[in-house]
Amino acid sequence: MVNKIAGSLLVLTGFVVVLFLFWYSPTSEKLSTAEVDDLIGQIQSQSKIPGGQHDTPALRQFLNEDDGQPFYTVNLYKYYTHAQYQYGSGMPKESEGTGRQAFDRFSQVMVGLLVKHASHPIFGSDWMDTNLGEWDRLVIVRYRSRRDIAQIFASDEFAQASSHKWAGLEKNQRLLVQGLHIPEFFLFGLIFTFVLGLGFYIMRIVRLQKINTA
Repeated sequence: MVNKIAGSLLVLTGFVVVLFLFWYSPTSEKLSTAEVDDLIGQIQSQSKIPGGQHDTPALRQFLNEDDGQPFYTVNLYKYYTHAQYQYGSGMPKESEGTGRQAFDRFSQVMVGLLVKHASHPIFGSDWMDTNLGEWDRLVIVRYRSRRDIAQIFASDEFAQASSHKWAGLEKNQRLLVQGLHIPEFFLFGLIFTFVLGLGFYIMRIVRLQKINTA
């Protein structure tokens, strides 16, 4: 009985790991010209109030150069002292708060959208050296692909949450980085360590069971 349970646990764990890796890894399928046109069209159709502040030509070029691989964005943020909501945003004046609070409302939505697209922040800090003193926060985000970031931008949830983003940000800068994807290796190593530890744990249970029944 113990052997059967141990075997079932290993199989189930392996199945879950394979599903996760399949979901987390890029498909390497590049965006077609038609797909880029469709996504840009969806983004352009969004109301500029509350959201829609995209550099469309730069975004189109970025999507047209898609290689199907993951990439990172290094984001620098400078917040308003007081949130600057536009007229018609629907945000009560007494609830606007600081720029940081407004941006945090956007972040709550954005994190959920990232997870849906197998993407996530990997680093964030409010500490800046003197050469970055004009910025309040730095965040590095891993995206599974350019298709994913475009689908996030085209979503209604992102468009609606953008009212909080632009109410909170005095200015921002985004740097795109692509290269050795260290977090993937770390993640795979973490999963391997977990599976290996589970295997040793199950083997120990089986060994103790044999000793008790001997």
